[in-house]
Amino acid sequence: MSDTARKAFRNTALLVAFEIANPLMSLFLIGTLTRRLGAEGLGGYNLLLNFFFVVHAFTSLGLNPLITREVSRDRSAAGRFLCTSASFGLLVAAVAALVLVATIHAAGYGGDVRSAAWLVGGSLLPSIVILYSESILIAYEKIQFIVWLALGENLGKVLVGLWLLHRGYGVMALIASFTVFRYLNLAFNLLVFHRQVAPLKWTYDPGVARELVRSAPVFGTILVVATLRMRVDVFLLSKMANLAAIGYYTAASRLYEIAAVVPKSLYTSIYPVFSRLFKGSPDSFRKANSLSIRYIMVALLPVAAGTHGLAEPLVRLLFGWDFGPAAPALKIVIWSLVPYGLGRVLVSRLFASDRQHIDLKVNVIALAANVALNLVLIPRYGFLGCAWGTLLSTCLFLVCQCYFLRDEILPVLHQAEILKPALAAAAILLWLRLTPALPLPMRIAGGAAVYGALLFLLQAVRMSELRLMLPERFVALLPEERKP
Repeated sequence: MSDTARKAFRNTALLVAFEIANPLMSLFLIGTLTRRLGAEGLGGYNLLLNFFFVVHAFTSLGLNPLITREVSRDRSAAGRFLCTSASFGLLVAAVAALVLVATIHAAGYGGDVRSAAWLVGGSLLPSIVILYSESILIAYEKIQFIVWLALGENLGKVLVGLWLLHRGYGVMALIASFTVFRYLNLAFNLLVFHRQVAPLKWTYDPGVARELVRSAPVFGTILVVATLRMRVDVFLLSKMANLAAIGYYTAASRLYEIAAVVPKSLYTSIYPVFSRLFKGSPDSFRKANSLSIRYIMVALLPVAAGTHGLAEPLVRLLFGWDFGPAAPALKIVIWSLVPYGLGRVLVSRLFASDRQHIDLKVNVIALAANVALNLVLIPRYGFLGCAWGTLLSTCLFLVCQCYFLRDEILPVLHQAEILKPALAAAAILLWLRLTPALPLPMRIAGGAAVYGALLFLLQAVRMSELRLMLPERFVALLPEERKP
């Protein structure tokens, strides 16, 4: 399993590095936007993007994990899957674009939100082809091309967006820039596919089409429900509060979304690996699950603890003093990282073992809970109610997963030893609570030192596992593991 583990580690590290760099770059744009257009401008911009991501989930039909799974098992089918899935996706995207525009106009939003509806709808067409092409690149484990294209697209959007804001343009121009760069990404994505995967030619396959149509109801419903579960709070807030409230809440959520790229990247890397191991090596499959859970907790727990303890200075630094109300929401929503990270590993387990129907059940339950929580909490607590709704529904999502996997999950969690990184993260909270007078860089460095020392003492990270996962050139740099 050594080569497989190293490849998964490399792909995860690459995805994490670049997908953290992408939203960090976006923070320059968001920071400028908040100062130029205020909370209402940020609220309008994020509301439009929220519509895009939700409708994009509908247009994808949820077929991207199916495409990755099938192509990872038979790489010769890559061209047939791309052409056949794109033919369905483009048709659905065109219809969805019209529905999106009609929905935004019927909802009564004013100003730039209504004016930019056509641009958001137009961006759905390239996005669906990009999604399916990336699914195949993931199956080929050529993730580096995905992250380079994403980095280029985001860098272009940030630079052009900053220029537009400094020239006095508003939300409409920013959405136009978003749409243009979607089409540029599509052009380069297809070029990479042609050179790295298979020559581009029209190879519509009726057999693949039947498989996609047969699988679309389950996979599509899963993705739609999961996307609504993650984003329905913004829609409810937009109708029960105002754009300023959306601005404060989405500012807090922005930092959560940046940290969430870690479990998302791990899922992208391990899903094709899990798909192969489930068929060929059950023991390796179980071990890969346990290691993935432990190391995702090692990565996420210090982020959640550190962000919670430093919420106020981080919000002031990134968004300005006027966004101080976002700090309490950030303290709540950042803890969603922990159940979300565990849940992503379990989703990989379910999809790789052809049990996506369980994931559908769990998503439906969590969506219903999220809607109910927001309907109760928003009128009383405003955007803080959204934060609590996100955290509680994400915890419920994980609890339901564990319930449906109850006959097999306990040994996996026991082997993962998640209590050790949890204790080390608790020490970060204690350190930050005792050092409010220290400068921010010293508090961050001290917290990292405390966490690293406790990980070493508790042996939450083992040299033997790192030797298994790290590239060969780094293995020689590791110290010898102490014998018990």
